[in-house]
Amino acid sequence: MHLRLVAPDMDLLQPAETPAAMPVPPPADVLKQLMKLRDEMTHTASNGRFYDAAAREWRGLPVMWRVALLMIAGIGADVEHLYTLADRNWQELPPPEREELRSVVRDAKRHLGHLTALAARV
Repeated sequence: MHLRLVAPDMDLLQPAETPAAMPVPPPADVLKQLMKLRDEMTHTASNGRFYDAAAREWRGLPVMWRVALLMIAGIGADVEHLYTLADRNWQELPPPEREELRSVVRDAKRHLGHLTALAARV
């Protein structure tokens, strides 16, 4: 034990320490391909239901809230039943409608996030 302090390279009883392997990031083109494969596998494994976090959150909302968000965003005015539109997966909504819903949710978070007295049960 004392030999390690004086001459660490002469201590034959010390356990051999292997240097920690540093991960090497893949080249940019390989990383892009890996991320594409990851997205495809996620989409395939979940049958297209939970493609990303936004889709997961949309599916997690009760249908009543989805209908309310669609109404506030002004989406589906020409649709006879908003429930059929609200029951769609997130990825099935056209990109302009998704952006409008995102805007409505951001506004809702800004205006409703600080409410406490209206939510009180007293």
